[in-house]
Formats: sequence, structure tokens, C-alpha cells
Amino acid sequence: MLVEVVIKFNVSKNFQNNYNSWAPPSHPGGFAAGVRGGIKLNRKLKLAGTRVYGPNGHTKIGLRYYSSNRPELTSNIFLILELINKNVSFDILFVKSKKVKLGEAVIFNFIVEAQTREGNFDVGLLNELKDFFKDCGKIEIRKNTARYIVKDLKSINEKVIPLLDKLNLQDNLFYENWKRGIDLVNCNKTYTIEILNELKQIKLLIKGIQINNGLSVVPYGSNLGSTVGYTKFSNLERSLIKIPVDLRSVFIGIILSDAAIQKSNVGGDARLQFKQKYSQLEYLYSVFFELSHYCSQSPSVYTTIVHKKKHYALSFTTRSLPCITELYDIFYPEGKKIIPNNIYELLTWRALVHWIEGDGTYSSGITIQTQSFTNQEIVLLMNVLIIKFRLDCSIHVQGSYSVLYIKSKSIKQNLHHMLPYIHPSMLYKFKGPQFKVKKKYTTIN
Repeated sequence: MLVEVVIKFNVSKNFQNNYNSWAPPSHPGGFAAGVRGGIKLNRKLKLAGTRVYGPNGHTKIGLRYYSSNRPELTSNIFLILELINKNVSFDILFVKSKKVKLGEAVIFNFIVEAQTREGNFDVGLLNELKDFFKDCGKIEIRKNTARYIVKDLKSINEKVIPLLDKLNLQDNLFYENWKRGIDLVNCNKTYTIEILNELKQIKLLIKGIQINNGLSVVPYGSNLGSTVGYTKFSNLERSLIKIPVDLRSVFIGIILSDAAIQKSNVGGDARLQFKQKYSQLEYLYSVFFELSHYCSQSPSVYTTIVHKKKHYALSFTTRSLPCITELYDIFYPEGKKIIPNNIYELLTWRALVHWIEGDGTYSSGITIQTQSFTNQEIVLLMNVLIIKFRLDCSIHVQGSYSVLYIKSKSIKQNLHHMLPYIHPSMLYKFKGPQFKVKKKYTTIN
């Protein structure tokens, strides 16, 4: 018979650290209130007094309970389910090994990353998760991540899968594919090339990549799908990601305007971040949808304080990829953004449109803000616009900075080249404020 005991008590932190299995789960009412849902006793015995016998035989004062058995921690199944649904990843790794006939060993990973709370990782929640899965696997804490990982196939078969089968997982399709791969390995002690290829196809399905066995011919780069939410790519996978010509123009245009490329460490690959003020969210999302193949997360809102006033903005960041590093080497050869000497070959009508959408303003002509570039670079850009695009341009001075100016007559003569690439919400930057679209959504004040 289960007996639930309600006790108010005070327990020191040292006691909780030494005997964490005695600690009840977190509760809005505090530690004492949490006991109501946290301690269950196996059988009712006589009152044991005010002395508690811990696991190593030491006594602690401060708790009265009816049992000679050790209390059991009842895990918060809803909290664990939420943690798994939000942060789980099922992965299959293929590593070179001389121990197997085909030279490739297969490793299955079950990974749950910790949520961050103001920069601190919730390792306690991962410890509870480890207890839930019967103490298999391990917790890894690195510089920027904390995660619970199970790599042992025996533990996955005997502990992880039986418990996951009882949970209502949101990414159930990914889990079922992962489990199908495990069943394939369990039923075949030796790998054949057919089994290995099938496991690699299952890995693609887990990552959300649809396998197309058809023979349809499509323009290069037109069928790139989003990789938002996919697990971290291997070095080989990242090296295979390229930028097709049409999307390269999008990258060039936003780099000339508001995008920045950074390297997190020396020798590592670069990533691109693109920011826009909140009122231009439609344009930012249109760019994001074009470049989502290179991103792991959706755009996020952030705030800045300017002159004691809070301003909202949106941004998205690409993965760190070799193809982004190629752009970094072109525009940041010494760590600062420049205009490369081959800008004539790089700049296209589509790139020009994105440049104007980011940095352009209209007032009887288009003014492009070029304050971050040197006068020599601005002259180079002006020459490209005149020679390649036949635009009537000049350099104007705003304060102590130089900007590019394109005459309105020249814009009208060449607008048909730009219209296919102009986002409707940005048309006013090419034709005047009367073409500004009224917002159909609620803005943040």
C-alpha cells in the first residue's frame, strides 16, 4: 500500500547534495510544499522519530517519516516530456573502423540538450532525465552546451526505447525512422553494403531530407529545402553545401547592405547574420526563406536601446559553413568589410535590388548609404553602376560621409530589370513613399 506523507521541514543544502534522492521535485510552493508530490512510502510502519538514516548510515535531524524504506523520487513526467520534445535529436553516425568488414561502423545517438536560463544550463534537469532513463548514458558539459547522451546500443534497446515508446513524442516520425535503423542492426549482426546504404537513407529521413529517386531535371539550386531544426552537420556534410549562382546574388546584396559575416574562432568556418528593424519583418522573412537552406534556426527578435528608447529588430544567422567562409575571404580579407576588386563580376541586378532594399532611401532619386566604405571603394561602386548597369550616378556628401545617388530618370529607365526581384513591401524605396504598403500586422511599440 502506498502512503503519502505530508511533512513540513527544513533540510540543509549539504543534505540535499549528499542525498539528492531524498529531495522532492521542484514545486511552486517551495521545497517543503514539494514533498506532497515527491515522497511516497512503500508500507506504513511505526514512527521512526526525528532522526533520518541516510544511505551511508549517517543520521540527519529535521525530517519525520513513516517508513524504514528509502523514499523514492517521483519524476515529473510532463517536465521530462517537454524537455525531450523541445531538445531531442536522434542521430546515426558512420565512422571509419578497421574492426568491421566494410570499414564503416554504425553508432546510434540519443541526445537531449539542456535549456538555458539566463546563460546557465539546467544540468539538474538533465540529471533527472538520466534517472528517468535508469542511469544509462552520460551528461556532457562543454563551453556552450550541456547535453544528455546515450551511445550504448544495449542501453538504447533495453532502457531508452521502452520508455520512449510510452511517451507521446512530437517528432514521432523521426523517432520511428531512428528505431527502424536500430531494428535493422539488431536483426543483422553483420553489415552488407545494402544494409549500410539503407541506414544512410534512414539518416537522411531523420534529418528531414526527402529522398528523391526520380529523374526530373530542375535548375541547379531551385530545389534547395530548408534545414532549420536539423541536427548539427558533420564536416563532410558541411563541405558539400554550395551556393548556386542566383542565391549568390542574394548573399552579395545583403552583405553590401546590413549583413555581417563573423568567424567564431581562428581556423573555423564563418557564419552570416542579417538584421533588419522590426517594421521590415516582411522583407527579412522573404530573405530568410530564400536562404533557409543555410540556417539552423528561424529569425529571432532582439532589442536595442538608442537614446534611452527601446527599439525592436529581427535577425537570422546561417550555420558556420565553408561556402560562407568563401564569402568571408572575399569581403573580409583582414577582418573588416571591404569592397573587393572583382565587384564588377559579383554585382548583379538581383544583388543591386537587395543592396537598395537594405541601404537605400528615395527622395527624387535613390540614395544608397555607403558610410562604412572608403571614398576609393565608393568610386569603384559608382563606376560599376555606370558601366555595367547604365545608371546615372553621382557621389553626394552627407555630413562628413559620402553616399551614392542614382537619379530618378535613370531608375525609371531600368526599373524593368529590378522589378522581378523587388519585394512588394520595399517598392517605395524605388518609386517613392506613395508606394509604401500599409502594414497588415500588429507591430511592437
